[in-house]
Amino acid sequence: MLLAVVAVFVLVSAPAELAAADGKALYDARCAMCHGKDGVAKPTAKGSANLNDPKWQEATKVEAIETMITDGKGKMKGNKDNKDKMSGDEIKAVATYVKTIK
Repeated sequence: MLLAVVAVFVLVSAPAELAAADGKALYDARCAMCHGKDGVAKPTAKGSANLNDPKWQEATKVEAIETMITDGKGKMKGNKDNKDKMSGDEIKAVATYVKTIK
């Protein structure tokens, strides 16, 4: 019985861990140039929130981050305007990763 519970836990938690790992790679490749690897906005992203700010993290839900990535915000082009579009799963992975930046 205990083995079955552990197996279910591993199967349920594994996709979230994989999504976070993919999200980090995508963030590093597509977002860090402006938002910094640590979430602190670079001069090119002047006016952007620091993604590692605890108040911003608390106030901003994954769904809101997905919307910002999709539609864009301020100087940031939305995914729908990029020639190299991310899939919905990739956007969700990046948004989920952003919530882990501390």
